[in-house]
Amino acid sequence: MGSKTTTATAAATSAATRTPPLLRPSLHRHLLLLLLSSLLARPGSALKWIRFHVPEWAVRGGEVMLTCQFDLAQDRLYSVKWYKAGREFYRYVPAEKPPKQAFPFKGVTVDTEKSSAQHVALKGVTLDTAGRYKCEVLTEAPLFKTLVKSSTLMVYELPDGGPKVQGGQEQYRTGEVVNLTCEAPKSIPATTLTWYINDQQAPQDYLVEYHPHPDAEGRIASRLGLRFNAQEWHFPDGRLALRCSASLHPLYRKEAHHEGIVAPRSPLSLGHDASGCSLAVVNVVMVVVSLLLALTTRH
Repeated sequence: MGSKTTTATAAATSAATRTPPLLRPSLHRHLLLLLLSSLLARPGSALKWIRFHVPEWAVRGGEVMLTCQFDLAQDRLYSVKWYKAGREFYRYVPAEKPPKQAFPFKGVTVDTEKSSAQHVALKGVTLDTAGRYKCEVLTEAPLFKTLVKSSTLMVYELPDGGPKVQGGQEQYRTGEVVNLTCEAPKSIPATTLTWYINDQQAPQDYLVEYHPHPDAEGRIASRLGLRFNAQEWHFPDGRLALRCSASLHPLYRKEAHHEGIVAPRSPLSLGHDASGCSLAVVNVVMVVVSLLLALTTRH
């Protein structure tokens, strides 16, 4: 009796050791997944990027296209999702009807008609459209491969018109102060102003800088002064050509011009010069006469 009991107990223990009922099915599934992964991971079968593009800038009131192009290879697409600042605003899921879905987000208005799995069109760009955008691509089970990329978009508000030059004169005398101010209309960000003298960039010590004051929407009107003493070499061919360039690279560039000439010399100064010249002639004549008299006296 005792021998039979011992034998039965040993057999049961051996069977339990050989076939754990809870672990074996899970182990089988894990091995199958590993095998499937190795089969799917052969060369040329990997999900990969073709092109990801978020423009560096967009213009307020305009449109912008976000691009998220990928190669599925032999995988099947589960979803494409777009996020701004960590919040989803657009998704494309082929298995859903309709596959395209946009979510409300301040500053982000999706044009679903122009959007697809690999492109998202935004319309009515505002200052709130600026920010960091992320695209997430996910394939179907069992591997759920993922691609993720992100980039930042800036929004510009272009100036309404070109720069204007204030001050200045039509004529300048040597040593006279040349004093002008260039101002560009409000923009976001502020335009960059540059002064040129006869097509050469003005020296830094000629410039007068003004502190910018943004309005309630953050727009800034740029101002830059130019002040220097006119010298003869500032007037090649008798002209002084001044130019103010306003730019928001690479969207905007406009210029304003100012020209001056050398002022004619006054009649009074001309009279002084003429008198000086006459006096010099008289002096020469007197010297010559004195020499002649001296020679005559000797003879």
